[in-house]
Amino acid sequence: MAETSLNNIQMTIKAYEELLAICARLYPHEACGVLAQSEFSESVDLVLPIQNVHDHPENFFSFHPREWTHTFFGMQKNRQQLAGFFHSHPHSEALPSLSDYDGFVPLTGMTYWIVSLQEADSPSVQPYQMRDGQLKSLPLVLA
Repeated sequence: MAETSLNNIQMTIKAYEELLAICARLYPHEACGVLAQSEFSESVDLVLPIQNVHDHPENFFSFHPREWTHTFFGMQKNRQQLAGFFHSHPHSEALPSLSDYDGFVPLTGMTYWIVSLQEADSPSVQPYQMRDGQLKSLPLVLA
């Protein structure tokens, strides 16, 4: 899994820029997908978007089941490790909503990322990790 500690998580600059571009391209809908790391990487270095099939994609997200399955098995085939899940908030801050809490799968060590596009000129990315039943923010370190 990506280098995480109680203090931060690492992501490559290339992956960070790709994450922002994907979310901006799908605006005003919520983008969603998974973050992974290559076999020998210590940082999140792969952004794998998955189609949002929710009936109300402006405010919610839901993975396309077949695309999610294809992505997951592709990661295994390519020896990539799942590092986290991401989605965007087109019109709000990068803070978990009630529906986000309902949808998060409490996997040990997994990270959950929210990209806020509320400020078009300065989008923000906030990773979280579930600890003691609550999502705790993690500082992001670009590598």
